[in-house]
Amino acid sequence: MREVNRSLVLDLIRAGGTVSRASIARSTSLAKPTVSAIVDELLAEDLIKEIGVGSTAGGRPPILLQFNARSQLVVGAHIGARKTTIAIADATGSELTRRELPTPSGQPDETLATVATMIVAATTDEGVGLATISAVGVVVPGLTDFHTGICTLAPNLGWRDVAVGGPLSARLGAPVYVHNAGQAAAVAENVEGIGCGIDDLALLYAGTGLSAGVIAGGRVLHGAGGTAGEIGHCAVPGLADRCACGRVGCLETVASGRALVAAVHRAVAGGRETILAGRRDFDGREVASAADQGDPVAREAVAELGRYLGYAASWVINAYSPAMVVIGGGLAAIGEPLLATVRRVALEHCPEPSARGVEICASQLGVDVELRGAVLLAMQHSETYYRVVFRA
Repeated sequence: MREVNRSLVLDLIRAGGTVSRASIARSTSLAKPTVSAIVDELLAEDLIKEIGVGSTAGGRPPILLQFNARSQLVVGAHIGARKTTIAIADATGSELTRRELPTPSGQPDETLATVATMIVAATTDEGVGLATISAVGVVVPGLTDFHTGICTLAPNLGWRDVAVGGPLSARLGAPVYVHNAGQAAAVAENVEGIGCGIDDLALLYAGTGLSAGVIAGGRVLHGAGGTAGEIGHCAVPGLADRCACGRVGCLETVASGRALVAAVHRAVAGGRETILAGRRDFDGREVASAADQGDPVAREAVAELGRYLGYAASWVINAYSPAMVVIGGGLAAIGEPLLATVRRVALEHCPEPSARGVEICASQLGVDVELRGAVLLAMQHSETYYRVVFRA
């Protein structure tokens, strides 16, 4: 009960801007001696600070309290297939600085050492020590065991059974929590994005690969092994391409950035004319740009991608009945040309009761969604945060 009361007081100060001990007692119905004891403890830990004397109609003027956002810092790290980004944020989640580098192509321990070095350099530049970091959230594009901090499989990184949380925690002296990109992106959209406040939300994370994050009843759905949402590795009968995971026929082979590029390459090999012909280094963004310019091959590739993402959305809707399905990841930037097909196909394959009222829309946070999810993951495990959405 004491910890509950402490969290209650801290949350009120954090949300209230400036408050007094008396106003805290009134708002929480806690006894004034209890509030004073908790406030004294929080002051001693530098989690809050006294900022002066407030006005009063009579009697002793109150001493005003304010949350000290710089008392604890959190770190978010997104290890992507192409680039790795870290952000240092204060205890309210406001970003102070970020660093970005190409993801190292070597062994996993080299990547983790790079992440640790980036974090140390960023905190040094901010004039703070590692001791101020209360938690680190790490997001990777693959299957993760949330409970152990192990990335069990990330085909697009070439990782299998890689311990992420333990080694980083040892280097940084702070607890490290690991999630996959789909789950983290779903939380970011739920807390700060287009799905703000929606208790039942699913996010299809379509980038280099494909995964899903599901929030049910306001909580992230982890599954028994922490790997819930790996929809990209569901088998689709009739598909013959080998997935990066090693199996044949995964949905990801036709519903991802790599699939979009591969579709154009196949068309070029078949003699089709396209403004992308003669090039081998284009990516999904350039295919989307070509489609926007009216290129028929690129438009067909985007439509095919939308069809398979529509199937994925229908599976998520039928299985979890969310109020909203968000399309996130790099491919969400294609916008309405992709979304229109996703909506049409998804609703065609959902019974009317399942489809009733569900909204299918693009991520509002865009390219920042994974990093914001990583920051929020760290905040979730910080005492100064009150939205419990990550815990199983």
